[in-house]
Amino acid sequence: MIFSLSINVFFSLLTGAAISIFISKWFKVKIEYILSICAGVLCGVLFLELLPHSLSDFGVIPVFLGISIGLPLMYFIDKLVHPHSFTRPIDKTASFYYLIIAIIIHNLPSGIALGDHVDHSNHLYHLVVYHHIPEGMTLMMIFFASSIKIHQLLTCFAVVALSLEGFSVIGKMLLVSTDPILGVFLGIAISTIWFISIFELFYPSLRKSYRFYHFLCLLTGIAIAGLIFIFG
Repeated sequence: MIFSLSINVFFSLLTGAAISIFISKWFKVKIEYILSICAGVLCGVLFLELLPHSLSDFGVIPVFLGISIGLPLMYFIDKLVHPHSFTRPIDKTASFYYLIIAIIIHNLPSGIALGDHVDHSNHLYHLVVYHHIPEGMTLMMIFFASSIKIHQLLTCFAVVALSLEGFSVIGKMLLVSTDPILGVFLGIAISTIWFISIFELFYPSLRKSYRFYHFLCLLTGIAIAGLIFIFG
């Protein structure tokens, strides 16, 4: 089926968004705690799935080279766009688009790997598709705290899904090994997602309400991501 990959990814993002709506509306969670849960989900994606698989598939040196490039780059961009202060709240709209860019960068090596490798058991396919559920949760949670419109949210979901499809097509056309380059790109994506989860979401929220509950929400988000990967 044409665009089957992008369609599945799009509905995975929507599933994550629906879970976020359930958490926020049914449990009446304050937005500050929602952002801490969001940071936990991202940390869960990083340390339970993205980082281990990146290191095993693409090697330690390329991944950490990408991280060493991505962290200073994110710090510079963040200071340029909205410098942090203790009195000025961080613009969650910028955080949303940072995360979209990070996911697209992450989709580059994932998509090329799908197109370039024979996936007889469809394990890689299912892994790539289902890990977009916690990403959809996170984007929806940030959406609640931003000025983004619903049609912009859905458009970004579509762009993320189509980017993976496009990168998989590129992977099918490549005739040479690109693992070191893909490892660097994954390292950049890892550093970007980590920066967003800690410095854009968790740390600013930590200054509001009770810190104990924020750390509890962080652990809850990690647990949610873990459950998604286990059942996915």
